[in-house]
Amino acid sequence: MNTNRAEYLPHEGVMLEEISSIIKDVPTGNFVDATYGFGSHFNLSTIHDHLNFIGFDRDLESINNSNSVHNVYHLNFSDIYKYLSQNNHLPLSGIMYDFGLSSHQIDSKHRGFSFQNNSPLDMRMDMLQDLSAASIVNNYSEEKLTKVLKAYSEDRYSNKISKKIIESRPVLTTNELVKAIKEALPRQNPVFTEKTIRRIFQALRIEVNDELNEITFSLNSIKKSIKKKGIILCISYHSLEDKIVKKFFNELTTFCICEPSVPICKCDVEQQYSYPGKKKYLPTEKEKESNPRSKSAIMRYVVKL
Repeated sequence: MNTNRAEYLPHEGVMLEEISSIIKDVPTGNFVDATYGFGSHFNLSTIHDHLNFIGFDRDLESINNSNSVHNVYHLNFSDIYKYLSQNNHLPLSGIMYDFGLSSHQIDSKHRGFSFQNNSPLDMRMDMLQDLSAASIVNNYSEEKLTKVLKAYSEDRYSNKISKKIIESRPVLTTNELVKAIKEALPRQNPVFTEKTIRRIFQALRIEVNDELNEITFSLNSIKKSIKKKGIILCISYHSLEDKIVKKFFNELTTFCICEPSVPICKCDVEQQYSYPGKKKYLPTEKEKESNPRSKSAIMRYVVKL
């Protein structure tokens, strides 16, 4: 584990200026950073002293390398509401989720998140859990593995890749997985091959960490615990995450689901939140240039009525 914090903080978080501008207007109170990472978003607490920041992360490396003055706790998304409720931290002035991987996870040579480093096939955000990418790749049936790859990578070669992985067992390192993926693919432009590799790694990571269910559960558990004019803010990095957030926010900002032909509303659906302006925000070209990992980021937020 890297205990040198100077090495642990390679760059700032995504869309810091935009987030800072947003949270300056939320009411005084507790504000949650649900994905502490390396603390860059949490550091906004120094210029927004009307907010008491509380941080969470499922990765113990993040917790163990956190700033000693930050209040950060080792919990999954799905456990955040329970903790806040039990410790009388509700209602919140806002909550912020950044669904991306932290740089220390991507760059680590022992975590297995990146195909650019040869390392054990792990991909656990919480190193205390049992299920790893190696467990999935070597123990899932072909049918179950194919289902995971199809659902979470949306790659057209998922069937062939799953079959090749089964044939290549045991697959214990990232290099071995990359080799199996490449062998399953037809001859094509290397750019497309790399995109497929990224998608397959993404699919396994999502399965290992149950990421989409964690997001859905946490959002639904916290939605009724935000103060008036408080916010729920999410930064997504791929379409599966963004679809969940977009659907959830659209439901929160809807005031009627009756058929247009019905003259009087009978559905009793009450609008809980509103969009502040645009429905999505993207990093500036300047930020994309200085931080390439921000390129795919989509930020959405809603304000409690």
